[in-house]
Amino acid sequence: MSVRKVVYYSGIIVSVFILLSCKSYKLISIQEVSSNCNQQNIYHYTVEDLPEPFYSLKLDSTLVGRFTEGGLKIANAIGIIDLLKEYVEAEKTYSSNPSLENKVEILDLDRKIANAIQRASLEISAVASEIDCEEERADQLSSYLKKKEDDRETRLTVAAISVGAIAAIASGILFTIDEHGSADNLVEAGGGIVEAVLGFMIFTSKPKVAFSHTRNHLEEIWNGKETSPLFPAHVWYYFNYFNPGKPKEPSLRVQILRSWKAIYEWEKNENRHNHNLIELFFGKGGQYTSEQLKARARMLDQLQANITLMKQDLTQLVTYIEK
Repeated sequence: MSVRKVVYYSGIIVSVFILLSCKSYKLISIQEVSSNCNQQNIYHYTVEDLPEPFYSLKLDSTLVGRFTEGGLKIANAIGIIDLLKEYVEAEKTYSSNPSLENKVEILDLDRKIANAIQRASLEISAVASEIDCEEERADQLSSYLKKKEDDRETRLTVAAISVGAIAAIASGILFTIDEHGSADNLVEAGGGIVEAVLGFMIFTSKPKVAFSHTRNHLEEIWNGKETSPLFPAHVWYYFNYFNPGKPKEPSLRVQILRSWKAIYEWEKNENRHNHNLIELFFGKGGQYTSEQLKARARMLDQLQANITLMKQDLTQLVTYIEK
């Protein structure tokens, strides 16, 4: 076999492997995972509609003695501080005068408080459910993309091994037929370059997929405006509450932001790459890698967990009302 034929066939085989390996390099074009998360729940309220800051309230001593601070904070968030005060006073009145009229007043106040707590709980569940749905959507697409990525890495690895084997065989053949020994060195060098390129592609070029999120709860947390159309008033108040008298205790929203910035190092270096990631995560969508989708799912999971914790405060409040 001539040197030209060996190089020719080796080139064909190498080219085929490279083309197969690079098949998934382009942006993956698939239909997004079907989403029923967006139920078009838009919350309309103004800054004036938000509860008065808890630290500025002048609480009755009977409330402070009856309920915990956490219970009173959540009661203020859902707007039932005045109802609680009336309830405690009605109990005192009934205790000194156990008439039917006074008993009915207690039952009426109890109903109003229970309705307010139930409504708040339902709104918390609605927001948490939508965020959970978005988390699952991102996680599912991440798993799909990761499989494509693993398949691509396997093809690249096989291609790199094959190129090395072909280069070694071709070099051996050329060494036996080329008495000057220059052609085999050339083939070895070429094979080494192709192997290096394939190895580089394994760790760099990641497949991406278009992923949109026009209703972006992460964006609301990041921007931190006075009101939010995606969060009910009491939830948004809960996330943004901050007592200026306790500067070392930042709001829950700020705590979440700090954890995101620390984990993903978005502000470690103010470069274009980090700026693009911020636009991607906190905008309306874009081209995501599997790792970025997984990170988005984790952020949504953290947000959902913090919202769901509000129900613990509601449960604590109910417990003290029933005592």
